[in-house]
Amino acid sequence: MRVLDILTALFCEKYGCDPDDVAMAASLDELNIAPHERDDMAMVLGEIYGVDIDDDTLDGFETVEDVVAYIEDTLNEED
Repeated sequence: MRVLDILTALFCEKYGCDPDDVAMAASLDELNIAPHERDDMAMVLGEIYGVDIDDDTLDGFETVEDVVAYIEDTLNEED
């Protein structure tokens, strides 16, 4: 499954986002992903992908694309 698909499912199931709103260019603020939900998102993605998302990196995420790119880049580095 693509990272975007996983994020869409996560955002819709846990944070009440509309799946049509979850797009690469969508900002986390536009999706109403609160700071405590971003911490939760980092933990869930860490469990799914085995990546560590530190606080500085998490604070730098502004869009869905930022999250997707970080996960994909980190996974590619591990290969």
